[in-house]
Amino acid sequence: MKKYSLIFLAFLFVACSDFLEEDPRGKLSPDNFFQSKNDLDMAITAMYYYSIQLNQQPGRMIYTYCADDVTSQNAGNKTRWAEFDMFNFNSGNSEMGNWYAYLWRTVKAANFVINNAERTPASEEYINERLGQAYLMRAYCYFHLVRIWGKIPIITTLEPDYDAPREDVAKVYELIESDCKQAEKMLPINFDSEPFSRNGINVAGAKGAAKALLASVYMTEAGWPLKKGTEYYEKAASKFKEIIDNESEYGYSLEPNIIDLTIETTANYSKEIVWGEFHNVDLSNQHFMGPRFELPEETGLGWCDLMPELEFFRSMPDGSRKDAFILQYVFTGKYNDDGTPIMLKWDDPATNQKHPYFRKNVDDGATWDYNIDSDGKVTYTNGGLSWKSSRTKFLFRYADILLMYAEAKAFGNGADALAYTCINRVRTRAGLNELSGLSAEAFKKAVLDERRWETCGMEGSIMGRFFTMQRHEILHKQKEYRDPNELPLNPGLTLSEDFYYFPIPDREVLIVPSYGD
Repeated sequence: MKKYSLIFLAFLFVACSDFLEEDPRGKLSPDNFFQSKNDLDMAITAMYYYSIQLNQQPGRMIYTYCADDVTSQNAGNKTRWAEFDMFNFNSGNSEMGNWYAYLWRTVKAANFVINNAERTPASEEYINERLGQAYLMRAYCYFHLVRIWGKIPIITTLEPDYDAPREDVAKVYELIESDCKQAEKMLPINFDSEPFSRNGINVAGAKGAAKALLASVYMTEAGWPLKKGTEYYEKAASKFKEIIDNESEYGYSLEPNIIDLTIETTANYSKEIVWGEFHNVDLSNQHFMGPRFELPEETGLGWCDLMPELEFFRSMPDGSRKDAFILQYVFTGKYNDDGTPIMLKWDDPATNQKHPYFRKNVDDGATWDYNIDSDGKVTYTNGGLSWKSSRTKFLFRYADILLMYAEAKAFGNGADALAYTCINRVRTRAGLNELSGLSAEAFKKAVLDERRWETCGMEGSIMGRFFTMQRHEILHKQKEYRDPNELPLNPGLTLSEDFYYFPIPDREVLIVPSYGD
C-alpha cells in the first residue's frame, strides 16, 4: 500500500444538512478516539468522504470501456479511455492509478471503523448500524479490486504492511463473503432517521444492499476465474430471492415510467434504489462527475468521453428503454429563424462523432429537457449544465436484482416461474413483449441480453456489463462482432489474465516491486 501516515479526516453529521456534509476536525488516532457516539459518527463520515472521492475520479469508469456497450474517442485526453476500449492496457494510466489509490484509501477508512467501533460507549444497535456499513464498504472495495486486478494484498489492520503478498483470488473472496455476511447481520432492513434515511429511502447501505452484494459475490464466484458453477449460482439465486420475496418490506419497486430514472428530480430518491451513492453539487468535494462526459460536443457542453458502441446501439430493441437511455439526436448549437433548435440524427455526416449518446446521466429535470414527440417535434434546452451533478449513482437497482435472479437460475438449475416473472417485469417496462417457454439456452441468451440493455453505460453498477462479460468468459469474443467503424481491438485479445485483469499501477510497483510480477 501507499506509504501514507494513518490520517483519517473526520466530519460531523449535521441533521439539517445534506448527507455526508463534512467539517474537517484534524488528525485522529485510535488511542484518543471512539470515546463517544459522535466520534464513531465522524469516523463513518470520513469513510464516506473517501468513497465519494473514490467515485468522483474519472477512473471509476475506466473498466467499462472494456465491455461492448461503451466506447470513446482516441484523440487528445481521450486516449486514457481508448487504451482500455482497445485493450491496450497501460500500467502508467493516471486515471487507473488514482482509482486504485482511492479504493485502498476507502478500505483504510473502513478498517479504522471495523477495528475500533466496538470501543464506543453506545448500544449494540447503535454500533452495529455503523459497523455494518463499514463491513459493507470494505466488501464493496475489495470486490472491485479483486475483479479488476486479480491477486491483491489483503489488509484488514490499521498499520500498512509493505511485505503483504498479493493473495490468491479465492482467498480475497473469502474475506468479501465474510464482510458481506457481517454487514447483512448488523444492518437494519430500513434506517429510521437521518442521516442514513431520507425521503423514505435508505441513503446508506442497509440489509438489502448487503444481501445484493453477497448474492453478486456468489454469482461471480460461479463464473470465471473460480468457476464454482451451479452450486454458487443457486446460492446467488437464493439470496436474491430473499430480497424479491420481501420487496414490500424492503420498500423496493420498479419505476413505472423508465424515463424517470434519467431525471434527477425523480431518480435521486427512487424506490428502485437498492444501494445508491448520493451527491450534492452545492457542496465542495460532493458531486457526481457528469453530465458533460456523456454529451455531444456540438452542444458546446459535451466532452464525448462515453458513447454507446454502434453494434450495441443497433442491437438494442426499440422501445421506451432505448428512448430513455439513448440520445439519438444531436443539437448543432444553432437555431432556426423561428427559434427552434437545429437537430441532426446521430449518424448524419455533419455530426462530429457519428455516434448516439447516453442520456441517462444527463437530465436534471430543470436545465436539460430533450424529447421528440410522435409528430417529430423536438423539445431541447441545454442551459446551465456543468461538469458537476447531484445525480444519485446507482450501485444496485431493483431491476438489477430481478434480472440477476433470472440469470442465476438460468445458469444454475434452470429458469423457474419466478425467473420468467422477473425478466418480464423489466421487459414490460422497457416496452418489450413478455417471454415464455424458451429453451434453456435461449433463456440464458435472453437474460444476458436483457441485462446488457438494462445496465448499458452504467459505470457505477456493481454488476455492470464488464463484470458480466468477464465472469462469462466473453470479453475477448467481442472481436467477432465489433463494428468496423469503432476503435480497433488489440489483435492479441484472448481469454487470459493479461486481458481479463488490469496491470497493477506503476506507482504501486515502485513502492512494492513484487506487485509487478
